[in-house]
Amino acid sequence: MSMIDRERLDARFMELCAIDAEPTGERLLADRLTTLLTELGFTVQEDDAGEKIGGSAGNLLARLAGSGPGEPLLFSCHMDRVAPGIGIKPRCDGEYIVSDGTTVLGADDVSGLAAVLEGLTAIRERQLPHPPIEIVFTVAEELALLGSRHFATERLTARCGFILDASGPVGEIVVQAPEQVKINAVFHGRSAHAGFAPEQGLSAIQLAATAIGRMTLLRIDAETTANIGSIHAAGPTNIVADRCELQAEARSLDPAKLQAQVAGMLDAMEGAAKEQGGWVDINLVSCYQAYRLAEEAAPVQRAARAGRRLGLPVRCKATGGGSDANIFNHRGIPTVVLSCGYEKVHTTEERISRQQLALLAEWVVAIIADGAES
Repeated sequence: MSMIDRERLDARFMELCAIDAEPTGERLLADRLTTLLTELGFTVQEDDAGEKIGGSAGNLLARLAGSGPGEPLLFSCHMDRVAPGIGIKPRCDGEYIVSDGTTVLGADDVSGLAAVLEGLTAIRERQLPHPPIEIVFTVAEELALLGSRHFATERLTARCGFILDASGPVGEIVVQAPEQVKINAVFHGRSAHAGFAPEQGLSAIQLAATAIGRMTLLRIDAETTANIGSIHAAGPTNIVADRCELQAEARSLDPAKLQAQVAGMLDAMEGAAKEQGGWVDINLVSCYQAYRLAEEAAPVQRAARAGRRLGLPVRCKATGGGSDANIFNHRGIPTVVLSCGYEKVHTTEERISRQQLALLAEWVVAIIADGAES
């Protein structure tokens, strides 16, 4: 027998998708979520992350006292969605919920928000005993986990966390994720008139192009990737550009492989600039650290047990993307990421099956009720 109300879940999902919440602009959604959590009996606090990152809202921390035995559980999702994420108009298209095609849907990560809320509502309606529950809804996750990086995790008592924020069918559990480093470089050349005396100039664009040509990029191996995100120089065509900016990233499940990949990219940039008489200023930003949880870890076992009770195709997996779980695990809170069933994420063709959304909410109920049922 289903524990949730599918019509209410679909309606809540579409309501939350329609609230504008691109990164650093989550104010309206944070206010609505605060109201909904308060109605469920949670005490809700908002931190100062918004002020620190130049955003309109901070991270939300909500707590609900336990009505039964068990250690506290943490559930977390992020409030923001990638651009174009303003003016989303969700609609049902058969078994799927989609946008109108001009924006993303926002299932990443509204599916998690809606499933957590529906799961908690079902627990409360059925008066099921539950351990203490802590909720963290973060801001600016899509900006390399910027919101959770400013969240004071020492405020949490839970040491068993579940983040609803991954593609793939409901039942998959992410137990490994990569470390990421961003590379910001500025190449410096020498300006000259491109028509009268080009030989007196040194093109910063050409320096950058030479460096990129020497790099190994995209899929490096099964654990490592690297990418050039942007290259930018502004100026008229009759002037040899003396400045060119480049933004890149590298990530790997293996920190040693990441170090080697970054070193290779830096060597390519520094070598290309020096050989031609220019120079390059490079800034490295470590966005988050890798993690790997054993299948014996508490959140892995609890999610797997709950999934099997529902008949889900439970499978542990690694991912190439980061999430707030990277932050929580690095700070000593064992946390898994649960797949949410959404498809074509970060595109205007993004969609989610209503059946997958319902299973996700059922999974939340089963995870919370796991201790009471065992």
